[in-house]
Amino acid sequence: MISWTSFWVILGMLAATYSTRLMGFFILRNRTLSPRAAAVMDAAPGCVLVAVIAPYFASSKPHELVALAVTILVASR
Repeated sequence: MISWTSFWVILGMLAATYSTRLMGFFILRNRTLSPRAAAVMDAAPGCVLVAVIAPYFASSKPHELVALAVTILVASR
């Protein structure tokens, strides 16, 4: 069974994550993005993926380096 503290922490993280998505939707719903802003939004998912995987650059474990190479290959397409 999960502790109440863990439950509330997870619920808080869920609220923080979802609220940023909602704020972005409500702030930008009636606006047209410039080509530059649209390019930034298109690149954002790849940037997030690389930020999550970037610590593995310092790894010497072969399986982590293979995972890193696959991630870079997929993100570059």
